This record gives sequence, C-alpha cells and structure tokens, in this order.
Amino acid sequence: MATEETINSLSQDIRQAITEDTSVPRNVRGNVSSALETYLLNTRNELDLRVYSTISVLEEQINDTNIPQHARTRLFEFIRDLESVVRKWETNGGA
Repeated sequence: MATEETINSLSQDIRQAITEDTSVPRNVRGNVSSALETYLLNTRNELDLRVYSTISVLEEQINDTNIPQHARTRLFEFIRDLESVVRKWETNGGA
C-alpha cells in the first residue's frame, strides 16, 4: 500500500475509533479531528512533519484525565502505526 493510502486509511480508522465515539470527551474528539485535518492530511508538508505533529496532538490527548481507557489504548496504537509509516517512508528515501 502506498504511503498516502496508508495515511488515509489510518485517518479513517482514527476517526471511527475516536472522533465518532461518544464516550470520548468532546474536547478530545475535536482535538483529534483538528489534528487530522491540520497536520496529517495536509499534503503541502513533508510526511514526517505531518505525522510527528499529529503524534504530538495525540500524545496530549492521552494525558486527558477524562479519556476512557479503551480510547487511550487506541491512541497508543495509532501512534505506533504512524511511527511505522514514517520509518518505512524514511527507509524508502523519503519518497
């Protein structure tokens, strides 16, 4: 799967797991959704900048005291998956 396809797939997964889950606090859902639009899906920037900016926002949300444990776990999984995308991208010469 191409890198951008992987990014789009992960973005959809994050939306379904976090932003569409009403048990997740509204501020967390909003911040995650905003990070996806502002950073991850912004193809004007390099992939590593997009991913690490998104990861930064996701890590902030993990520390929210009101976030349910299942959502926190999913955010950790998404961070792992995003880091994997960047590693593969860097291995392929950033192309």
